[in-house]
Amino acid sequence: MSILLIEDNLSLSTLVSMYLTSENIDNDTAPNGYEGLKLLSEKEYDVLITDIRMPGMSGNEVMEKAAKLYPDMPVIIITAHGNIPDAVAAIRKGAYDYLTKPFENEELLNSIKKAVEISRMRRENTRMKQYMKQSIAPKMVGKSEAFIQMLNLADTVAPTDAPVLVLGESGTGKELIARQVHSKSNRADKPFITVNCAAVPEGLFESELFGHKKGSFTSADRDYKGKILEAEGGTLFLDEIGELPQSIQVKLLRFLQESEIQPVGSATPMKVDVRVVAATNRSLKQMTEKGEFRDDLFYRLNVFPVEVPPLSKRREDIKDLVELFSAKYGARITFSEKAMEKLINYSWTGNIRELENTIYRLCILQGKGEITEDKLPAEFCSNMETCLDMHMPDKELNLEELEKNIIIKALHKFDGNKSRAAKYLCIPRHVLLYRLEKYEIN
Repeated sequence: MSILLIEDNLSLSTLVSMYLTSENIDNDTAPNGYEGLKLLSEKEYDVLITDIRMPGMSGNEVMEKAAKLYPDMPVIIITAHGNIPDAVAAIRKGAYDYLTKPFENEELLNSIKKAVEISRMRRENTRMKQYMKQSIAPKMVGKSEAFIQMLNLADTVAPTDAPVLVLGESGTGKELIARQVHSKSNRADKPFITVNCAAVPEGLFESELFGHKKGSFTSADRDYKGKILEAEGGTLFLDEIGELPQSIQVKLLRFLQESEIQPVGSATPMKVDVRVVAATNRSLKQMTEKGEFRDDLFYRLNVFPVEVPPLSKRREDIKDLVELFSAKYGARITFSEKAMEKLINYSWTGNIRELENTIYRLCILQGKGEITEDKLPAEFCSNMETCLDMHMPDKELNLEELEKNIIIKALHKFDGNKSRAAKYLCIPRHVLLYRLEKYEIN
């Protein structure tokens, strides 16, 4: 451990330093606050010990400036007996302990040991918070201009408490962006609570969000704090906000305006500190014009809109996303140049969710090795456009008969070779065998 002692009384400073050295405690001394702060700027100490009344700069001033350099470093105040009120005031401002002159060596040593333990715990807590902040941050992959612009926008608003409305098509990763905002905010070490507005029955919505008191309705056999209170100090993510029932919209608006909630069955509202991030794939503006969504709530939520680009506008990110998902599902697979080209040029109407599901399926089927274009799912088959470019009859078309005839023609084309026929049809061999059995094709 290392100690810095700031004391203008040279005799006392020398005696304390000699005692600490005899106890194998590394220590430095300074005759005044200015010299002490200079040492603090050059070296980090476990504990600072300072006299409270010194010429030039008081111990309180030293403590205040030291806290800016090392907020986790405990401070022990030394004071004369008549100045105990000053020491108590210092304790209120953040000092760990105080000693009155004259003090015993053992008293000093015990205070230092306890302060060092406090210092260790504070630093460990700080490291843990940093670790948690990093661990909750989502893995953001992308280098396309559209993606970088969107991410910069999210990072800009993150340190504020402004409501954020995340917009984008289904499957674009709106919740990831909400988590990114939370992880880059000052609330990162607090809860991130998600509510899917499309999944909560309308009759339970008020209780789910605002909580309820025991006995407030038939099945309320206990108090329930609700999602908003669960998110206290942190972030509440309202996914699919366009599905929020109109009966709840006015209550949510009051929460956003007043920062207070009133649980079902309670007569007293309570203040809460919660940041709201909402997301939707619907046009809330159009919904307000149709009377389906309150315009005042829309404007409250739409303080800072962030639009997530669809995968079709960030094709240069697809290769990196493919590698990310391959690693996520533990498969040792690679993609041939042509296979990757097909993945990049595919429509991806389901966006990143569809891409991830496709890679997951390939990881299960392939496991390891190179995936060539013929091993991609049927929808990537290059012959699909040719197959669909045909005359459509005026009467009904039997899809199963069409599929059966295509399989038979493929088998005839390759003299009954099932492996070659499956490759030609861009489907796995076991899928072809299933179709043969289904349609009783010999």
